[in-house]
Amino acid sequence: MLVFPLLIISYCFAWSPKDIREGLTHRYYGLYSNMARHVLKHGKPVHWYSVTERRLLRIFHGKCSSSKCSLFVAVAKTLGEALTFGKPVIVMLDYPHSFLGIKHFITYVSSLLLLHAFRLVGAVFVTVDNMDPPIEHSIELKGRISFSEKLLWLLLNKLVFHFDLMVFHSQSYRVYHKLYYKLSYEKTTVYPPGSFPEIIPYVEPPLKQPVKVFLSGRIHEWIGLKQLITLMDRLKGEDIGVKFIVLDKSMPTNLRREDIEIVNIYINYFDFTRLLADANVLLLIRPRSLHHVLTVRATLADYMMTGRPVLYLYSLGSKEIVSNVEGCYSFRSIEEIPNILRKLTRDSSSLNKLCINIRTYAENRLDYKKLALDLLREIINRIRSTN
Repeated sequence: MLVFPLLIISYCFAWSPKDIREGLTHRYYGLYSNMARHVLKHGKPVHWYSVTERRLLRIFHGKCSSSKCSLFVAVAKTLGEALTFGKPVIVMLDYPHSFLGIKHFITYVSSLLLLHAFRLVGAVFVTVDNMDPPIEHSIELKGRISFSEKLLWLLLNKLVFHFDLMVFHSQSYRVYHKLYYKLSYEKTTVYPPGSFPEIIPYVEPPLKQPVKVFLSGRIHEWIGLKQLITLMDRLKGEDIGVKFIVLDKSMPTNLRREDIEIVNIYINYFDFTRLLADANVLLLIRPRSLHHVLTVRATLADYMMTGRPVLYLYSLGSKEIVSNVEGCYSFRSIEEIPNILRKLTRDSSSLNKLCINIRTYAENRLDYKKLALDLLREIINRIRSTN
């Protein structure tokens, strides 16, 4: 495979599993570092710029060096060096997280314009990973967006959307950008969140009662403790033996119930995967916002790679990931959860079959190493088609 030098511009570095802390680093390690490893394997250099540290990492021929510099200098320096290979440079731009605010506006816009200038002479191919479209994400976080913020993001979108390829987490967001921003399908593609079969080995679900149901996120905010307790009381009243394991740092510490275990301290990614493997069923909750209806939580891919039945609050993005795989159930209200759990807990042998089925599906569709190689091949094919 013909491979080109690579420049990654992201919020921070994530080169090993120990660097995974949240959805961003999950994607950086899974997609970006695996792309970088493919490039290095074929004898081309990799540069990775962390905007938070203002540090440029250079990896080539088994050697690694780093230097502090601005984004503009990093782009100019990398392209100047990489172009000595006489081939286009692949740029992977994490957007909007690579933009750190208005005080970095001039540097950021200058860097984008520099990339556009190199594009005009065929020296770079810029791929934008639009994990959290900024306007929609801002509205989800704050419930609103000011006029000045919207103008800022619209300007940056205008510059970013003219690059060579936009990568979305879901087909839903791809369609949304076609309808709302008039972004052509020819310039967009979809690579969903993935996971790591090498980090998450398959373990048969525990057979002991009660059935453990794991859920994580801002559960205290998204559901509320009162509603969660009401759900548990209903399950108990219907004689469904379930224990909830809730991973949420905002949950109170004074709750004393045998059927709810709260983990409200920070745990690393390896401890997180052990919690997943110790559960029988995994429950995915999210806010009811446009952003979360269209996109996908990174957690979903890990849930499926663990090989456990997944109950998820309905969203278009999540529905695309789980497809019609048996063992994944959508619900629109938590009132539906008892009926689903009743079916799942009825037969342990059937539950084991569902687990194996989900794991196999995840290995085939959601392995980040495969996704990274597929994206790299798509980029290379696009470069060839334009030459």
